[in-house]
Amino acid sequence: MLYLRDLWRRHRRKVLVTAGVLGSGYLLYKLYDAHKRRLTDLERQLANERENDEFIKAQMQLHFENIQRIADTTTLPHAMPHLSCQIAEDLNLSHLMERLVKEKDQPNSLSSLEKLELWDSLKILSFTRMVVSIWAVTILSLYIRVQVNILGRYLYIDIARGLGSSYLLGFH
Repeated sequence: MLYLRDLWRRHRRKVLVTAGVLGSGYLLYKLYDAHKRRLTDLERQLANERENDEFIKAQMQLHFENIQRIADTTTLPHAMPHLSCQIAEDLNLSHLMERLVKEKDQPNSLSSLEKLELWDSLKILSFTRMVVSIWAVTILSLYIRVQVNILGRYLYIDIARGLGSSYLLGFH
């Protein structure tokens, strides 16, 4: 026992310093390990959020493409006949064509100046009809796309709310 007491007196400081260093090292290791685990969990959570965001973007892109397909295949072709009839009614060329056909059947019923005026009027109305048709189809297409996309977005939000998913709504 004397030997242990003497050994303890001589090496007490060394033992306590070594124990303190080892304890501090162990504590630092535990803190580092906890921090590393927390970082790993955060990285995993961030990866999951990115994956969910990509899934949502892909789902919204698919929804958008379906809405565009509906606008192109159903809504626009349905509105085109009415637009065509309205343009034909508003820019009617038949009265000019009838006068020119009548002149063909009965020569010399119109003077050459009247014929030129008829042809000029026909050219102007035909060009106007073509420009109005192009413009009207473009505006109608834009209008239908906007309206169908707005309705599609509302439908998407309603479906997302029905599923109760905040990720589908974009609130995360």
